[in-house]
Formats: sequence, C-alpha cells, structure tokens
Amino acid sequence: MKEKIAESLHQLVHSYRHHMREEASRSGISIPVSHIRSLKCIHRIQNCHAKDIAERLSLDKSQITRVLKELVSLGYVKKVRNPDNHRSQLLSLTESGDALLNKLMTLDQLAVEKMTRHLTEQQIVDFIYIAEMMTNNPYPSLCHKQDSGATNE
Repeated sequence: MKEKIAESLHQLVHSYRHHMREEASRSGISIPVSHIRSLKCIHRIQNCHAKDIAERLSLDKSQITRVLKELVSLGYVKKVRNPDNHRSQLLSLTESGDALLNKLMTLDQLAVEKMTRHLTEQQIVDFIYIAEMMTNNPYPSLCHKQDSGATNE
C-alpha cells in the first residue's frame, strides 16, 4: 500500500496544476507557478523580504531574485527600502499585483472545488490533517481534532 503513496501524490499535484493552468488559461493569465506562489507569500508575510520567500518555498535566493525581478518588471510587485535596515528591501504587491492575486485566488478555489466535488466535508478535513502530517508540520490543523475527535498524539 505504501508504494502507492508516491504515485498518488504525484498524480494529485499534477491534477491540481493542470486544473490551475486550465482555469488561468481560460482567464487569460499566463504566469508560472513560482510567480503565483511568490505573490501569495508577499501577500501573507508582513514586512516580506526575498529571503522570507526563499525559505517559505524552499527555493534558493537566486531563483527568488529572478522571479521577483520579473514580477517587478510586470508591475505586480514593488520594492521599498527597509527603514530598519537600509541594506534590505521590503516587498509588497502593487494594485495590479493585488488584482492579479485576487483573480488567482478565485481560480485556485475553482480548481479545489473541481477536485473535491465528490468528497464529504469530513474527508476534506481528514485530507488536510494527513497532508499536514506528511509535510512534517509540527502543528497540524486542530479542525480535525475538533470535528472527528482524533488526537494529535
């Protein structure tokens, strides 16, 4: 049974990316996944630096630097000098970056809805819990414990 895990995970990721690309293409958006993930990080991380994105996405800083350069040139991200440390820059979304991210979040939700349409609410809760455990998150979502009575032990 365990030998099927890798293939199932691969198929899941491939399916998710396929649905996201399909929805993005329908909406006229052609931006790489690394750019999307970087936009999400900038939105979520307060006082965001390139280093924060590299750590969050487990990518090297040179890859993130390239992605950020493209996002800045596309007008989705702006860099401002960090008032606390003039050697670093803070990242934030521009108005058009915010608008793009909002569209992408809607597309993300459409992809998730397609992929989960035959699952019960409890199956979704269980999936989230298991996925968090598999990615070595030391604090899996408590919603599983509350909804099903399972413990984190």
